[in-house]
Amino acid sequence: MKVAIINLGSQYTHVIWRTCRDLGVEAVIHPPNAGADIIDFFDAYILSGGPSSAPDLPPSQPHRLLKAVWEGKSQKPILGICMGHQLMAHVLGGIVSKGVSAEYGVSEIVVDEPADLLDGMPVKFQAWVSHFDEVKKMPDGFRSLAHSDTCKVEAMKHDKLPLYGVQFHPEVWHTTNGEKILENFCNVMKKE
Repeated sequence: MKVAIINLGSQYTHVIWRTCRDLGVEAVIHPPNAGADIIDFFDAYILSGGPSSAPDLPPSQPHRLLKAVWEGKSQKPILGICMGHQLMAHVLGGIVSKGVSAEYGVSEIVVDEPADLLDGMPVKFQAWVSHFDEVKKMPDGFRSLAHSDTCKVEAMKHDKLPLYGVQFHPEVWHTTNGEKILENFCNVMKKE
C-alpha cells in the first residue's frame, strides 16, 4: 500500500510520513503542485496542514484529487489534516472562514460519532490545534464526527465517499492516541 502525503506547508509533514511508515504503509511526500500522474499511482492521499487560508490557495493537485473522488472518477481515500481538512470543505462546496478565536495549543476534542476514522478513540481526548480558520459549513453529504468548545467540526466524514477531515493534528505527540486515527485511515485505505 502506498500513500501520498501532499505537503501544504505543515511543519509536521515529516511526522505524518514517519507515522505511516511505522504503520507499515509506504509513504511519499509530494508538493502541492505534483503532476497529475500521482492520482493513479497511490492508494490514498493525506493533505497536510499549512499556514495558508484554504480559500486563498490557487488550484493545484489537491483540488484535482478531491474533485476526482467527488465526481466519482476515483475511489481513493483522502484524509485532510488541519488546513487540508479546510481545503477539502472549501473545494467541495462548504464554507471555511475565521473562527471565533484562533486556536493554538491543546484542546479537548469530544467524539460525537466514532465512525471508522475515530474508532478506538476515547469519547474525550486532548489534541494539538493550530489554526485561525475552521469549517463553518460542511459540504453536502458530510457529517461531523467530533467537536470542541470552540469548533463545531473537529472531524468530518462523507457518508458515501472515502473523504475524511480532522481540524486538529493527530500526527503530533500532544494528541492523545493520535496515531490511532492515522492507523484507522490506513485501514480504510487497505479496504478500498
